[in-house]
Amino acid sequence: MRSQVVGIAWIIAVLVVMMGWYFFSMQQEKKMPRDPSESPAEVDSLNKKEDSVYHSRRKSAVSNTQPTRYDKQQPPTAPLYTREAPPARKQALRVELNTADTTTLQLLHGIGPAYARRIARYRERLGGFVSDTQLLEVYGFTVELLEHLRPHLELNGEPVRRIAINSVGLKELSRHPYVEYYQARDIVNLRTKGVVFKSEEDLRAVPSMADSTLRRLMPYIDFSE
Repeated sequence: MRSQVVGIAWIIAVLVVMMGWYFFSMQQEKKMPRDPSESPAEVDSLNKKEDSVYHSRRKSAVSNTQPTRYDKQQPPTAPLYTREAPPARKQALRVELNTADTTTLQLLHGIGPAYARRIARYRERLGGFVSDTQLLEVYGFTVELLEHLRPHLELNGEPVRRIAINSVGLKELSRHPYVEYYQARDIVNLRTKGVVFKSEEDLRAVPSMADSTLRRLMPYIDFSE
């Protein structure tokens, strides 16, 4: 009888240890990111790289104010991303940049999971694309890849998320890829002095605001009070 009690006690002890180990493992798994792109440090690093890409191309000849339309009669002078023809099922594919999720973006020839996540993340930071050339601000994106994809990209005029320039906070304003921290600080400081921004000219009066930045930023500005 005593041996049976001891045996049951050992079984219970083993079960308790196993359950404790299971719950400990689950907690550790929850703390670990399943994908490097989901790590806060990785996201912050990628955001900095995208900002670096944007600032390095700020003074380039590429304009983000108007989309460049692809003309089959005048192919791009730059070499394509790849000379390999897309699969037949992808040749007629059209993807709307502001509504496509990461799964849909991966249907594009040359776009894998990493690029799809970067495009979706940068689109969220921007508030939406107003030009296909803004893809060049995505970390790792090249002119060749953009020209390769252009026949399959669409922008159907989906409204972008706008910044309420007369009420937005410093932290939120400085998160936008086109706004430096010191520019956001100057805007907020002017507001505290009673300045109300009503037009592009009012923003141009901000001492730290460059014209090149303002041109890209204007589609995202809401001047309502």
